[in-house]
Amino acid sequence: MTTTQDFTQVDQLATLSGCPLVAAPTPAPEGTEEVREPLRELSGQSEQSNEKLGEYVNKVLEKLLQQKDNIAKLDSILDKKSLKSSQVEELIRELDENTNESISTEGSDDSDDGSKENLSPIVSPKLEASPERISASSPSQKVAPKFKLEDVLEISKKTINFGTRFPGQIVEEQLDIVNRSKHDFVVQIFVNCVNEELDNSDEYVFSVRRTHLYDYNDKHYLIMAPYSSASFKFALKVPNMKIVGSIQGEVKVGIQGQDDFHHIDLQGSVTIPKVFCPKELTCRGLDYKVVKLAIKEGKKQEMKIPIRNNGDVPVTLELEFYEPQDVQKKDKFDVMVHPNVITVNPNSTAIANILVKPHKGATGLKEKPFRKILTARVRDSALVYSIVFWIEFY
Repeated sequence: MTTTQDFTQVDQLATLSGCPLVAAPTPAPEGTEEVREPLRELSGQSEQSNEKLGEYVNKVLEKLLQQKDNIAKLDSILDKKSLKSSQVEELIRELDENTNESISTEGSDDSDDGSKENLSPIVSPKLEASPERISASSPSQKVAPKFKLEDVLEISKKTINFGTRFPGQIVEEQLDIVNRSKHDFVVQIFVNCVNEELDNSDEYVFSVRRTHLYDYNDKHYLIMAPYSSASFKFALKVPNMKIVGSIQGEVKVGIQGQDDFHHIDLQGSVTIPKVFCPKELTCRGLDYKVVKLAIKEGKKQEMKIPIRNNGDVPVTLELEFYEPQDVQKKDKFDVMVHPNVITVNPNSTAIANILVKPHKGATGLKEKPFRKILTARVRDSALVYSIVFWIEFY
């Protein structure tokens, strides 16, 4: 027997399943079977709709759980990348609102026959990549902001003057660079010589190295941390040739990614001082000057020899007598000089002591004059002077 409560349950099931409500049949008198058949049909449709509705709700719950897991992962990632928690909460709130809207929309768009289901995936809102998030998510691709070079880099010198130097000499000057900003960036240094006659030189004329390294190069790159400093050595290798005028160069200091550079002028001059002995004489039959010495046979003798510098730069000389490698050509006496190192100031004279000491039992020294060559090498350069001594025994 069908009661009014049965019709009320049918109405509720139809409303929940989204099926259109149909007019309930008029209850028939007791004992008739015609009313039971429509009720069975409607009850079967309601059960089928309830099953599909339950499946749909389960799928939506699975989607929500997956979305919550994604939000938790997103929260941990953004927390590692130093994103503020307030921004994470705002993202979660937006995701929840969009999820609720998608659920309500999908629940109201069921088909009339109940055979089709609208189970489209929940789409999370797109996050606009701000510069702060980009820099936080990819620290290896940091780009230095645009700024003036002089505001962030402090350079200790504007020009470097190496002074007057000799051919082959290597001199260095120190330069300090300070990063005054809170950014880290790559400092690039380029060194160049502007003398055209030195373009084909086999060695660097101007070069740069770090203070703790000895690898010279014409370019250098360095990653500088915020508020850090670095020291560099700029070197001049004077070519072994006579140069008219001075040697000019330039240094360009910049930051990778920036267009402007800080320019530092490099300059130096080359000189070849005139070093000689005032006692040198010109002899007939010789195309060079000599200093004559007279030594008594069998006796050692010491003499003072002046060496003069007519240049404008002080010269440090390393003195040494040339000795042949062939033993048979060695003489029967020794020639020594002391001190071995002397410094001759500009337009002044220094004294070197020469000692001649014959070997014991040496004979036949009076038969011929002997020639000895005193070499005077300028320290740390390629300049070498020579003084020829003409020694006669009597």
